[in-house]
Amino acid sequence: MFTNVSNITFGDDPVITAEGLTKHFRVRLDGDDFRDRMRLFFRPEYRMVKALDGVSFTVRSGESVGYIGLNGAGKSTTIKLLCGVLVPTSGRVTVAGIEPHRHRTRNARRIGLMMGQRTQLLWDLPVKESFTLLGKIYDLTAETFKANKDRLVDALDIEPLMETPARMLSLGQKTRCDLALTFLHNPAVVYLDEPTIGLDVFARERIREFLQSEKLRGVTIFLASHDLNDLEIVADRVLLIHQGKILFDGTQAGLKDIAGGQLGSLEDTVKRFYREAKLG
Repeated sequence: MFTNVSNITFGDDPVITAEGLTKHFRVRLDGDDFRDRMRLFFRPEYRMVKALDGVSFTVRSGESVGYIGLNGAGKSTTIKLLCGVLVPTSGRVTVAGIEPHRHRTRNARRIGLMMGQRTQLLWDLPVKESFTLLGKIYDLTAETFKANKDRLVDALDIEPLMETPARMLSLGQKTRCDLALTFLHNPAVVYLDEPTIGLDVFARERIREFLQSEKLRGVTIFLASHDLNDLEIVADRVLLIHQGKILFDGTQAGLKDIAGGQLGSLEDTVKRFYREAKLG
């Protein structure tokens, strides 16, 4: 694994620590033809898929990390392990000193999670009702709820949408509302998995500006995206994962050095890295 982190300075202690994370999934075989499928229907057979293979990294408080990888590389699996949704096959992960899968409720109060194409919005109700519900779930005081909601509504320009049922919103409008809900309870750590997927250029720009402002507020951001422009603007550091293994951990400048010098964009750099390593 390539590492280049010498120029990064954030909080002294890591808020996220992953040590040798491995995750296996048991996948049922389908069979190649009708006869095979009938046999496997009565006598199922399985194969093991290794989604993560010894992944280790740390993220310091206030750091913004971009997580890069091809489809199936292990990005979403990593985020689910960090959130406590999945239990590691082996290895260990801690977030703010606790293991997420052992302390799901405590962990949920400290983190925010947004996954592209999935929504926290109540489909048939006005957007404001989703805010009210989450405020109750996180047990926010009336003062904290109002202050946080007002700040987020203004930052993401969603005031005109608050009375609109979620089912009537465009994709970009839903995404902005979901992003506001993700930050409503003042999470210390936020995981974003493809937050700008399918959005137009103006919606993406607004979301990137918002993430930069949250980064300045000291929120730790872990961002996985195929849109490398998101990462280039928001991320202080990048992790590159391939087939469940971390190949690079360091600054964008460090990745450019390894990929062969000065290139115009992070996307160009990553393409060069994959070509040089014969991975793409």
